[in-house]
Amino acid sequence: MSAILLWLAPDIDLQAVGVTNGDCYADLAFEAMVKIATYLDLEGAEISVCPDDMPNPFPENWRRESHIINELPIFGENYLKKRYQQGRPRRTEAVFGDCLANSKEPLTLVTTGPLTNIASLLSREPKLAEKVREMVIMGGALDAPGNVEEEGHDGSAEWNIYADPHAFKAILDSKIPLTLITLDLTNKLPVTREFLARLDEQAVRSRASNLAAKLWSLVKGFEYYFWDTITAACAIDPSLFQFKTMKIDVTTSGKSQGRISTSLFGGKKVKVATELEKDAFEDLLVSIFAQR
Repeated sequence: MSAILLWLAPDIDLQAVGVTNGDCYADLAFEAMVKIATYLDLEGAEISVCPDDMPNPFPENWRRESHIINELPIFGENYLKKRYQQGRPRRTEAVFGDCLANSKEPLTLVTTGPLTNIASLLSREPKLAEKVREMVIMGGALDAPGNVEEEGHDGSAEWNIYADPHAFKAILDSKIPLTLITLDLTNKLPVTREFLARLDEQAVRSRASNLAAKLWSLVKGFEYYFWDTITAACAIDPSLFQFKTMKIDVTTSGKSQGRISTSLFGGKKVKVATELEKDAFEDLLVSIFAQR
């Protein structure tokens, strides 16, 4: 959903999408992303894949959701259309590297998974960091509880960071300006029945709204939050947010691996989103989905 928002947002020129082998199986998630782009008649951005295993793999039951999304009946009519992207996908590092190297102006990177691919790219081509205007990152928990429930871990970390804490540390050590969307903020904004009803109302005339309603309906029955869509919205319209500058560091080993925390010594100054105008945020999502 975050990729679709960025694709459809009028003021965003989406250059590429990278599928990371995190909270999904990358090959299935790539196929699902191609099906989504085909279904919505999207164009422009190249879809790429980072198939590398994470140091700390996401839970199996989370990753299996990529099977379900890949087989949604809504994609049944795609066989009548030209497939959005043919052949095997290129690696994300190659695609993102091309975009950055060939762009006349710095680009914004929006990340909603582990930072493995970005850290790998910048390790090989550090000068490309100069072509990154900003990174908007969904990851981390400060005062909120983490969502990692693994044996031997104290539960203080958020999964995107825990999956590859060394990659996040590498990005912290770079000179790239960072904006962080943490669980402290996302935990305030669950996906509500009222919001889904608004999508349903325009689903008849809007394929994107129909797809969004179908995807979010998969998580009915338990509380689900706007994690990644908040992150996309921060890139689309940061005026909806309040921010606080904090010096952040990350624990890369031990029982708190992946935990982010404020730091007096070391770490990096980053912008942390602390508040979001809920109604304006939901209005933004509904208006963008209504366009396709």
